[in-house]
Amino acid sequence: MEPCIVVVGGGRVGTYLACKMRQARARVLLKGSGRKKGKASYALQGYVDTLCEDAGVEQISSFETLRNQEVDFVFIATKTYDISGVQEELKENCVRPKVVVLIHNGIIKDPFDCPTVRVVVPQGYDFVETPGKGCGVKILVKNEDKPWIMPNTEAARKVEALLSKCNMPSCAHPHFSYLMIRKFFINGVANLLSIVADTNCNGLLQNHRKTMDNLYDEIYKVLQKPHADAFKLMPDNFYSIVFEGLASYSEHHPSSWHDFKAGSQIEIESLNGYVKQLANDQGMQVPETDALLCKLQEMLKQRGRELESTC
Repeated sequence: MEPCIVVVGGGRVGTYLACKMRQARARVLLKGSGRKKGKASYALQGYVDTLCEDAGVEQISSFETLRNQEVDFVFIATKTYDISGVQEELKENCVRPKVVVLIHNGIIKDPFDCPTVRVVVPQGYDFVETPGKGCGVKILVKNEDKPWIMPNTEAARKVEALLSKCNMPSCAHPHFSYLMIRKFFINGVANLLSIVADTNCNGLLQNHRKTMDNLYDEIYKVLQKPHADAFKLMPDNFYSIVFEGLASYSEHHPSSWHDFKAGSQIEIESLNGYVKQLANDQGMQVPETDALLCKLQEMLKQRGRELESTC
C-alpha cells in the first residue's frame, strides 16, 4: 500500500515539497493553510495548480477528505500563526498523523501530541515562469544542495529516509539546537528588516549592515540564557557564520517580504517579537528591535489603509 503524505501550506515551500514527495511513489495531498490571502497570493495560485497537476499532487481544501484516517506524514509548511489552527483541524476531522513535520521560521511551542519533527530549512524558494519548457513554471531553489536539518530522533530519521527517496538532502543532527538558533539569527537580522528596507538579502548586507549588527547583538544578549544549550555549541566565528549564511541567499527576498507585498499576515511573534518577549521577561532593553517592530507596525497600518481604499 502506498504511503499517504499530506502537505499543509500551498505556498512556495509547500508546493515544492508536495511535488518532490511524488518521487517517493506516495499519495500526496496539498492543502492550503486556509488563512486570508492577499491579491498577489491569489495570482500565484495558478502556478500552484500547474505544478500540482504536472506532478500528480491532489489538492484539497479541508481535512474532510481524510476524516477518520491515519496518514504517514503531515508536513506543515505554513506560517507559525497558522500551526495551532492546523492542529485543531486535524483533531476535528480525526486525522491521525504518524509523524508531524514542522517547517517554519522562528520559534514556537509545539502544539502536537504525536511524534513531531522540527526542521531547519536553509533554502529560499521562488516561482519562476519557464515559457516553452516543461509545464511552463518551476520553483527556483536557492541553496538547494544544503540539507534540511532535524533533531536526531527516531521520528526525524524516518523523515530523513523519506526525503532521501525524493533526492532531498537532509540530516538528523545531534547539534540541532545550535543549528536552529543559527537559522533564527539569520531570520532575525533579515526577515522583518527586509520589509522595512524594501530590499533583498544583498541589499540588506550592502546598505543596512549597522542595523543588522545591532539586531544581532540584541538577539545574542536576549537568547543567551533561555537557549543556553545551543549557545554552548556556538563556535568563536558565529557572527561570520550568520552573515555568510545570509549572503548565500544573494538576490533572494525573505519570505516575510513576499508576505508583505502579497497583503498577507506577517510572522512577528515567532521572529523579532520572540526576541522582544524574552527581553521583557528578563528586564532587558532592545532599542533596535523596538524601532524595527514600531516601524513595521506603522507600515502594516498604512498597507491596511491602502488595501481598504482599493476595495
